[in-house]
Amino acid sequence: MKRWSLAVAGWLTLVWLTPISAHHPLSNYNLDQTQVLDGTLVELQIVNPHSLLYLDVPDQTGKPQRWTIEWAPALLLKRQGVTAGTLAEGDHLVVTGFAARNPADHRIRLRTIRRPSDGWTWTGGFN
Repeated sequence: MKRWSLAVAGWLTLVWLTPISAHHPLSNYNLDQTQVLDGTLVELQIVNPHSLLYLDVPDQTGKPQRWTIEWAPALLLKRQGVTAGTLAEGDHLVVTGFAARNPADHRIRLRTIRRPSDGWTWTGGFN
C-alpha cells in the first residue's frame, strides 16, 4: 500500500509540474538588458499565454522594423482594465522590456508601455 501511495504521489507531482516546464521560459530574454522601443502600433493580440503587440520601429536608416512585444496574459490584462480597445492601430507607443537573447528576433518581453499622446501607461506585473 505504501508503494502505491508513493507511486500516486509521484504521478501527481509529475502531472502538476508538466505545464510549468512546457511553458517557454524567460531564459529566451536577457533579463540584464532593458531595451526601449519607440514606434507605431501595427497590431494587438490579447491572447493566452501571452498577449502580443506588433510595433513598427524605425531602424538607423529610418526604415520601419517590425518588433514583437510579448505582454501579459489576457486574463491579467482584463483584470487590470486593458481591453482590445485600449490601444489602437497607429498609436505611438514607447515600450521598455527585456531584449531577446537573439537580437535578430526583434522581440522583447514587455515591462512598461506608455502612449505619449495622452499619458496612458501600463506598468502592471505578470508571470
